[in-house]
Amino acid sequence: MTVTLQRRLTLVAVLGMAYWFFGNLYEAVVFSPNWVVDSPAQFTRLREFFVNTGPTLYFVPVAQLAILLVWVLWWRNRDEELKRDYRRAGVASLISVVLSVYVIAVLVGQMFGDEVPGPELTGVAWQWNAGNVIRMVLTAVTGWSLFSAFRKLDRRTAN
Repeated sequence: MTVTLQRRLTLVAVLGMAYWFFGNLYEAVVFSPNWVVDSPAQFTRLREFFVNTGPTLYFVPVAQLAILLVWVLWWRNRDEELKRDYRRAGVASLISVVLSVYVIAVLVGQMFGDEVPGPELTGVAWQWNAGNVIRMVLTAVTGWSLFSAFRKLDRRTAN
């Protein structure tokens, strides 16, 4: 992989991670504070609101492609100076994906499904909030690490 291609792909991955981060930040600021107050009524309203679309359409496929690109850059990198940045980004994104699978498959399934009784929904909503904060931190670490690699690559191509 040429330095120019690696730099461009790294920038695309940074932008994809920023896209994912700000989507999670929006949910954390706009949606989730409502979930912990009168949770059964709030989730009933959300089920009725998300009829034709939902947050999934925002995150798919950009977030998944960004993660795949992070892993490809980590795997294909042969530059010793960038190894640490890509490894940090790859590990943080891997942990973030594992956490996201739990948040989406378990917590969101409980929040929008019928299997969790009303009083327990508040606890599930708080778990989602905590998981989302951790995901945002991991996504920020991934983006910051990628941007660090991008800056190093950019300095090389600027000369």
